[in-house]
Amino acid sequence: MALRDHSLDDKITSAAMEEFSEKGYMGASLRKIAQKSGATVGAIQTRYRSKDELFASLLKPFLDDIEAAFQNVRADYYSDIGGNILELLKASMQYESQTILRLIFDHYSEAVLLLYRSGGSSLEHYFDMLVENKIKESVMFFNNAGYSDVDEKMLGLLISMQFDSYRRIVMGCSDRAAAEKYMQSLMTYHLGGWVTLFDSISEKNKQGDMRNEI
Repeated sequence: MALRDHSLDDKITSAAMEEFSEKGYMGASLRKIAQKSGATVGAIQTRYRSKDELFASLLKPFLDDIEAAFQNVRADYYSDIGGNILELLKASMQYESQTILRLIFDHYSEAVLLLYRSGGSSLEHYFDMLVENKIKESVMFFNNAGYSDVDEKMLGLLISMQFDSYRRIVMGCSDRAAAEKYMQSLMTYHLGGWVTLFDSISEKNKQGDMRNEI
C-alpha cells in the first residue's frame, strides 16, 4: 500500500481556499485545485470524498468556533431572566455582537466563504439556520420573561435584520477597528427597534388591563 504524501495536504487546502474564494463553491473545480496545488485529482479524492467535503473541511474550524461561542451566548442569554428585560437584552446584544466580530476576524477568509461563496454546497443555508435558531430561542426567552404577547413575526424580522448586519460587515469592512465602530452603531440602531417592540407590548397589556377593569 502506497504511503500518503502528507506534504501535499497544506498545498491542497491552500489551493482550495484560493479557488473557492475566487469562484465560489459552484464555480470551483477540483481539476483547478489539483493544478494549483501540484497534486492530482486522484490525490485530492483520496483525502476528500467530494468537492463538498473539501469545502466543508476548510470551514470546520470556523464552524466549530461558532458552535462553541453560541453555546456561551445561550448560557449568558438565560442567566438572569428575572432582571430588567431591556438591560438584559442590551447586554446580550453587546456580548453577541462582540463574539461574532471576534469570530469573523479570527476566520475572515472562512467567513467570506460561508456567507458569500457557499451557494450550492451543504453549508449554503448554515447562516439562515443560525438565524432561525436565534428566533426560536428569543421566543422562548420572552415567553419565560412574561412577554407572551410578543409578535413573533416582528421578532423574526428584527433578528433577521440584526444578523444581516453581520453579513454585510463581512464584505463591507475588512478592517477590524472600523468594523467594531460600525457594529456598535448598528447595535444602537437595532436596540431602538427592540425598545419600540416592548413599548408596543406594554401598551397592549395596559389596554387589556383597562378592559378587564371595565
